[in-house]
Amino acid sequence: MFRRALPLVMLSSAFLSVFTSQPLYADYDQDHPLFAAYPNAELEQAKMYDYEKFIFPVSLLDISKEPHTFTPLAVVGDLYWHNYEIENVSSLKVYENYLAAAKQAGFKPLFSCALEACGDENQAGALGSSIAVRGNVYNNYRKPYYWIGEKESPKGKIMVAWYVGAYEDQVSVQQVIVESEPLETGLVKVDAAYANQAATPTKVEPLSADDKAADNAMLPRYPGAKIYNHKKVDTETVKIPFAINATEKTPLQLTGDLTRHTYTIENVSTLKVYENYKTALASAGFNFISQCELEQCGTEKQYNNLGDQVALAGSVYNWYRKPYYLLARKSLPTGTVYIALFIGGFESEVGVQQIILQEKSVQTGLVSVNADSLKQQIDAEGKALIYGIYFDTGKAAIKTESKPTLDAIAELLKRNPDLLLYVVGHTDDTGDGAANLSLSKQRADSVVAVLINDYQVTASRLQAQGVGPYAPTANNTSDAGKQKNRRVELVKRLH
Repeated sequence: MFRRALPLVMLSSAFLSVFTSQPLYADYDQDHPLFAAYPNAELEQAKMYDYEKFIFPVSLLDISKEPHTFTPLAVVGDLYWHNYEIENVSSLKVYENYLAAAKQAGFKPLFSCALEACGDENQAGALGSSIAVRGNVYNNYRKPYYWIGEKESPKGKIMVAWYVGAYEDQVSVQQVIVESEPLETGLVKVDAAYANQAATPTKVEPLSADDKAADNAMLPRYPGAKIYNHKKVDTETVKIPFAINATEKTPLQLTGDLTRHTYTIENVSTLKVYENYKTALASAGFNFISQCELEQCGTEKQYNNLGDQVALAGSVYNWYRKPYYLLARKSLPTGTVYIALFIGGFESEVGVQQIILQEKSVQTGLVSVNADSLKQQIDAEGKALIYGIYFDTGKAAIKTESKPTLDAIAELLKRNPDLLLYVVGHTDDTGDGAANLSLSKQRADSVVAVLINDYQVTASRLQAQGVGPYAPTANNTSDAGKQKNRRVELVKRLH
């Protein structure tokens, strides 16, 4: 049987004596000088960093929690990072060739695993991904092999690790080589004259009239910030989340005047933006009811989700890195104000997701009720919802400001002499259910009595009923929802 005389992964015999003179590449697109690539291997991606820290796993990974845990080996030096792909060969053959090359070079093994010894599929994939230049081995975790070794050289210690995995007829090789070296200093020079200058404060340009109009007047934007998108709504309901580390987990559901903004700011840290907002709100007398900083905001997935909940677009996009979050409130005579801010970064840009809500009840009475609109509702749905009949809390006597609505109901009955109605009273769910049921019936009786006595409607055309809180049209957890549930309905009777 034919055998090759030399291993398929070749070691450069001249490397160990001359590698100190090798150039350092910012954009690295070639093999490492010590280990040539496997024949016909395609270089998918490579990186090189002059003096970087790399943490090698020298154990299997425990993936039962985030972040994954393992026995680490931290090394600092020139880092060479490669990913090769090879067609129509087994992961075993590729691995054995790399192992033979490492032994030929005199590398001492530190840790290795093969096939099932690398754990289940998830563990094996996590192990490979921990050294992959792309951060993930994707499908190439099958039939895995992992090996890490070290060697002393005239320059210093050299560390090498390979993860070899397969998918269908393709093998993927993850290779990491770190050449230890002393830190070279003196490359950065200090301008002593500049260093002795006093700190220059950030220049704050005055906002234009258009910028002021686009901001919420209570909290203008950070200097230099640009609006990515914004929205202003009169009397809206919004859910505002608590930070992941808060005791309270259920989001606040609030109703009031709402403004939402996403701002972007160039060349500043999320920390500086956060501290400035925090100081401004504290100076204005706001109380912080929930906040988190960096790792306190949870895993990347958790703080990304937190930003999504605050963002007007429903997504924080890339502005979730180095996150800060705060939720503050202040009581004002016009209603409590809530401010939520999620501050995250991406590259040289900071994104600020901002919600400001000033609580208030829904203003009603803006749409007039007339006989025509009531008839249209009854014809379309068999009933009409009436919000223009007013009562004092816990009382059944009709207030005088209800007259325009009662006039419209009387006109409806006058124009449609064959129309028979149930007059049904409804309440919200505040207080005792039985008491609310009784109150709703009393209020329906009051409406029927006024229509009979003041508008001469035939008594047989009207029947009063009360259902209390048992047929809501909205939730009873907000003032706006409760207000919708407090109503009278005119329901068409067939006989």
